[in-house]
Amino acid sequence: MMNPRLPLAALFSILLIAGNAQAQSLNTRREIEKATKETLPAAVKAIEASTAAKVTLEVDSASFGDDEKAWSNLYIVANRISGALGEVGKDQIGKDAIAKSVKKIVIVKLAKDAREDAVELKDGTLTVKTAATDHAVSLLQGVIVTAIEKAL
Repeated sequence: MMNPRLPLAALFSILLIAGNAQAQSLNTRREIEKATKETLPAAVKAIEASTAAKVTLEVDSASFGDDEKAWSNLYIVANRISGALGEVGKDQIGKDAIAKSVKKIVIVKLAKDAREDAVELKDGTLTVKTAATDHAVSLLQGVIVTAIEKAL
């Protein structure tokens, strides 16, 4: 005979999982709003202050999807980009090169199976492809600096 409490326990587990999915979705939405209203504008101001270049900063939201951790790490990614551009633009030669070559920055989250972060500068767009994990963002600034210096 089936335990009458078993279906109730199963239903409770399903509701708990669904509740966690809704909470994660809410947290992800919070991280997206924070990125839109705080993180990206602050990074643009920092880039403009350190390089005198006028840039736009965008996130490929489709690639970030519903990955709450990646969205929360976006603050660090944006700071690494700002720091890298500030490092390259530490003198007038670097500032001029950035102002001439970088008009738009796009942050793309790599698929989980991607090996390493990458940076591409093409037609005025600096595309920063990152796993947006804790480990990846710790290395990102060096990757960006190296790629930008090669491209400029």
